[in-house]
Amino acid sequence: MEIYPIIMAGGSGTRFWPASRSKLPKQFLDIIGSKTMIEQTLDRVSPICREENTIIVGNEAHHDLLNKVSGQKQVVILEEPFGRNTAPCIGLAAVYMRKHGVIDEPMAVLPADHFITDEERFRGILSVGGKLAFQGSIVTIGIVPTRPETGYGYLRRGSVQDEIDGVSVYNIKEFVEKPEQNNALKYLESGDYLWNGGIFIFTPEIILKEIEIHLPEVYEGLLKIEESMDRDDYGEILRSVYEEFPSISIDYGIMEKTGLPVLSIPGDFGWSDVGSWESLYDLRRNETDENGNLVQGKNLLLDTKSSFVFNQSGNQIVVGLGLKDLVIVNTGDVILVADLKKSQEVKKILEEIKRKGPTSIL
Repeated sequence: MEIYPIIMAGGSGTRFWPASRSKLPKQFLDIIGSKTMIEQTLDRVSPICREENTIIVGNEAHHDLLNKVSGQKQVVILEEPFGRNTAPCIGLAAVYMRKHGVIDEPMAVLPADHFITDEERFRGILSVGGKLAFQGSIVTIGIVPTRPETGYGYLRRGSVQDEIDGVSVYNIKEFVEKPEQNNALKYLESGDYLWNGGIFIFTPEIILKEIEIHLPEVYEGLLKIEESMDRDDYGEILRSVYEEFPSISIDYGIMEKTGLPVLSIPGDFGWSDVGSWESLYDLRRNETDENGNLVQGKNLLLDTKSSFVFNQSGNQIVVGLGLKDLVIVNTGDVILVADLKKSQEVKKILEEIKRKGPTSIL
């Protein structure tokens, strides 16, 4: 058995605007450490997966960034002409594998922009998931919740189905949409719920059969793409098919509808989706100064507490006086000043810019 990592790198990372832009999304930023998030994802799986088995699915708009990341690595890069959510993305990787004679090896679907603290534990759980998928199961790695989070979907777990290498495996009773605060608190207290972190493991054969059943229009398009993969008109066929694809997630399109049992392994390896400036601040809290400020780049802060300064400008200094609980991002062409606790709402700014301009800063 060999695990094939499928790294989904087509996201826009809008919640990290203005550092993240349409031409430089979050997964290509080095916001945690000296490497980009996608490079950290590649490093995370390299001890248990062969380099040539790794498939990155990104957007053709980021062609140069994707090739820079791959460098001398023997990874496969598949470029989508348009973002169509995770179902077409995963389907594209699956038909590529089938086209190259791989149908019953586990493919581990991993977002490119997550952060994990205990990488050894993560790899151990991924290996267990690979064994289950190799036997024909659909596996999701649920994240053990640490707070009553309303921004994630949940997995309601049932009884223990198996134990492999000291890791408990549960059946999943249902996929639950993002809850209200009260329900999120109940989920946390019950201990029966896991966050849906978007990490799945299955074989190409299994997932393509499920796409054929539940998303027949997507499967029909994938067949056309698969047939053209060794032809000169591949790029043309890919674009024409993607133009017709619906934008649909693997969760909604397959996982919530499948008649097959779905198994889950609780992921207790220090996970974060780094979904906002506030979550990045929390993740790097150990780097804060005596006033609770996290600073990067040139700055001068007076009487300022619990704030996050992210200054990418080489020659400008961010000066703060009497501030508290703010995030200040300076990219040289844009300065964002916001309530740190409202940084999840950065998308509202982007919607306003799309409406009023200037779109050059998106």
